Amino acid sequence: MYKKLICAAFMLATVVPAWAAEWMTDLEAAKAKAAAENKVVLVDFTGSDWCGWCIRLRKAVLDTPEFEAYAKDKFVLMEVDLPQNPKFDPALRARNEKIAEQYGVSGFPTIMVLTPQGELAGGFNGYVSSVAAASEKLNAALATAELLRKAESQQGAEKLDSLLKAYRSLPESMQDCALSLRKSIIALDPQDTTGLARLQKIEDQRAAFQSALGSVTTQAEALAVLDKALADAYPENKAGILQAKFQILLMGAQSVDDVKAAVEAGRAALDLDPRITPADRQKFDASFADPEAVFKRIQKLRAQKK
Repeated sequence: MYKKLICAAFMLATVVPAWAAEWMTDLEAAKAKAAAENKVVLVDFTGSDWCGWCIRLRKAVLDTPEFEAYAKDKFVLMEVDLPQNPKFDPALRARNEKIAEQYGVSGFPTIMVLTPQGELAGGFNGYVSSVAAASEKLNAALATAELLRKAESQQGAEKLDSLLKAYRSLPESMQDCALSLRKSIIALDPQDTTGLARLQKIEDQRAAFQSALGSVTTQAEALAVLDKALADAYPENKAGILQAKFQILLMGAQSVDDVKAAVEAGRAALDLDPRITPADRQKFDASFADPEAVFKRIQKLRAQKK
């Protein structure tokens, strides 16, 4: 009997991994655990019951024994889930929404690597089909985390150099999410040799007029906000403001002259946008060559909605 029990135990030990992945749900606890174990935190931002690519990523990569073996000595695993299930813990949902907002996450799946201090070190957006593809991106994040760790004991220009290398090593799609790192660089660079202080001002200005737009209730108020923003806007923000003005004027047009004013704002936006090609401009001009016809289409759409 004992022999059978020993054999059964031995067989169980051969099929159950010695380390099973634990996905934490408390970021502060995950950071503390990472600090204690000399690791970093891997955060999976997911919609577990609605995001098809998230589900595929877990199945193809994150929940595989191969990934668990790779991650074991490197990462504390953390899940930030935003499911549609109405029975999902509301307190956890609120906490997860706050974390997603803190790191600027708007697309799923997103995998982020954070230092024990919560500094963004890298990761990737979207689906990857293999552990090899994921580990290539995550290894780059580990190298960046090491730069950030090194910077903790540095001062002055040496620290600035390490932090700047870390920032530039981030995937371009994640640099806007590394606000804490950017602010640290700006504080060490009063002359703004990196250009990041100016970039931060541009983004702050953009956020300010977007917030102001969110509080208006009439077209006139919206246009007043945009005209005020346009007067003081950085060049990088002017195209976006004019594009918003074009859309608001067109949606609220009550006459052919309103359409003409909208088209004028739209053309000005195109002139300032370096991404616009001659073909884009030709398409726009063709679409709005006849303001009277455009206004008739707007009136027809309004009538249909009624």
